[in-house]
Amino acid sequence: MNGFAVRFAALVLSSALFLSIRALAGEHPAAEHPGAPSPEEMTKMMEKWTKVASPSEHHKHLDAFVGKWDTVQRMWMGGPDSPPTETKGTSEVKWVLDGRFIMEEHKGESMGELYEGIGLFGYDNFRNMYVGTWASNQGTNLFTMAGQRDPSGKTWTYYGELDEPMLDVHARMVKCETIVESPDAHTFAIYDLHAGGDYKVVEMTYTRAK
Repeated sequence: MNGFAVRFAALVLSSALFLSIRALAGEHPAAEHPGAPSPEEMTKMMEKWTKVASPSEHHKHLDAFVGKWDTVQRMWMGGPDSPPTETKGTSEVKWVLDGRFIMEEHKGESMGELYEGIGLFGYDNFRNMYVGTWASNQGTNLFTMAGQRDPSGKTWTYYGELDEPMLDVHARMVKCETIVESPDAHTFAIYDLHAGGDYKVVEMTYTRAK
């Protein structure tokens, strides 16, 4: 980890602890200390922080997506009933940040141009939900999503907001769904909820590379 990353991580940690301590102390001036946490309370705070900040059982389920994949992307520019455009690509997914997130690096083609995308996916222990974010070389936006894994362990459903610059539309609500068919295959799809719950606009199939 480089020097900047170390300083940034330390700043985030110290800021969070500072806010927690102020909340417990009732935001009284430091000179009064009427509500300052005791050593025992500080120990409990640190234990809670450590538990929330550490990989959990939920993170282990993400291991199903780790590896190298061949992909096929289908886009329905004219709606689900129109013929889709189809392009091929590759993805590599690996664990990062000491098992807290998986990172996907994708290369392919979109609308006749080279497409590169990077995603981070993990489980937020504090909010009790799976979270993800995506960025690509075809935009300056950062797409974020959050959702849950169903009891069967085969379907992951996320919700997020996408902008449509060509239509001057902001925060269009979408549903993202990942279905695991087998250890070597899964499918990711995006649905435009403004047009309908089954209005699929993008689908990406992943097959484990041999």
